[in-house]
Amino acid sequence: MDDVENRVVIPIQDGRIPPLPCVMANAGTHQHGETFTKNNFHYQCQNGTAEVVACIADDQSVIQLGRTFVKNGMKHKCTIVGDSVTYEQEAMCFDNGIHYSIGDTFRNGSFRLTCGRDGIIIEGCYLQNSGDYLVAGESRIVGRQRHECEVLGDGRVRYQVKVIGCVREGQHYNIAQVFTDKHVRYQCKNDGSLDVLGCVDDGLFLDLGRDLLMNGMVHRCYQVDTTTFYHK
Repeated sequence: MDDVENRVVIPIQDGRIPPLPCVMANAGTHQHGETFTKNNFHYQCQNGTAEVVACIADDQSVIQLGRTFVKNGMKHKCTIVGDSVTYEQEAMCFDNGIHYSIGDTFRNGSFRLTCGRDGIIIEGCYLQNSGDYLVAGESRIVGRQRHECEVLGDGRVRYQVKVIGCVREGQHYNIAQVFTDKHVRYQCKNDGSLDVLGCVDDGLFLDLGRDLLMNGMVHRCYQVDTTTFYHK
């Protein structure tokens, strides 16, 4: 059955066929040279052929053929592929004044970030003063330092650099190493803190919290808050 609504009669004048109109389903009939919009495309009628001349975003923004347009965090593309035109739109990520497409990876401070469909994802942490990086949840020992890219939950990640061993007064000590500083004997713990073992004076060792009477002299090893004292 013929589609009566879309049937167009072309009158012939002086034996010549005039420019043909364009007939498009759900878009009506348009004369040669007229422009019209259907869905996300803007057309111009060229002698019976509706040619795409631009793409139209949902907010009616116009994207020229072969161009990409960014507005309100959305990227709009009007691409020519052979004899056809495609229109695409996708969400973008925005960080430090720059728009990133989905799948783009970039750096912000110590963090390696990726633009995902649901927003920015923290992929890992860059090593201090380096282009190398740790994936989220990884730790790595470099020299006397442990670099940690710690996942805290709720999408948060923390980058830390910890000295392996202990440091006191600018001096580095290995884990489990025992040393004496100003009459106080310490041992370096696994977590980098110092354990006070007691006090030392001329070969005499006194446990922390003990008093010793020796040759008429009292030796004391005690602690006030976090400070250890040795008196005699």
